[in-house]
Amino acid sequence: MLISLCGAGGKTSTLFWLAEHLRQSGKRVLITTTTRMFLPDPSQYRQLIIEHAAERQLAACKALPAGGGITALFRSIDLESNKVSGPEPENLDRIKAENLFDVILVEADGANRRLLKVPAAHEPCIPGASDIVIALTGGAMIGAQASPETIHRWEGFQALTGLKEGEVIGWAVLDRLLGHPEGFFKGAPSLSRRIWFINGAYQNESDWQPELIRLLGSHPEIEAIWQGAVQETEAIRHCWRHRPVPA
Repeated sequence: MLISLCGAGGKTSTLFWLAEHLRQSGKRVLITTTTRMFLPDPSQYRQLIIEHAAERQLAACKALPAGGGITALFRSIDLESNKVSGPEPENLDRIKAENLFDVILVEADGANRRLLKVPAAHEPCIPGASDIVIALTGGAMIGAQASPETIHRWEGFQALTGLKEGEVIGWAVLDRLLGHPEGFFKGAPSLSRRIWFINGAYQNESDWQPELIRLLGSHPEIEAIWQGAVQETEAIRHCWRHRPVPA
């Protein structure tokens, strides 16, 4: 399975949380990025692979010892910034096809530490073989005032939503971002399962529930909405899914 994370508001933390959860379940996990991220701490992986050529990346993955655990795979590292670049999306598709890992987790987007974003023309960088796409939104942005200090790709956000600086980010705005082809799930493969994860703030969860259920009903292409905070012990506090169609 290949899971891609996009959007803003905790992609890296979510990637490591998922990786550790899967590792504890005995899964063989690969973590990587199709953009750039900080080099993970050695405590967050069992093996580290840094290979520039796609063929060498694949060969190194094939040469890994048997067993579960987390492998981190990157193409290069910038020692000055301590940031790593990941494989091309097409090579992750190739690695997935080899069935070398139970799960491949990919940070497929950048947000410059903002809590909300609209993707630019070249974003996100989602592998075509992604089975699941998780789009993140920082929970603190719901009901907050729109601002270039907290929203990445501000001009694109304004163009897509029509909001001006200082106006409130309400449910109608989120509805548009969920459904628009240039919004939260831009670039998600047509057959991929889609999850919207509101991360990092849950004090308003009882007030939000009716609106989130309504949004889920308005977007049958979205499998589920998660709400929680991956930095907390109980990472996912609520999960709303579409009810199965009766036989």
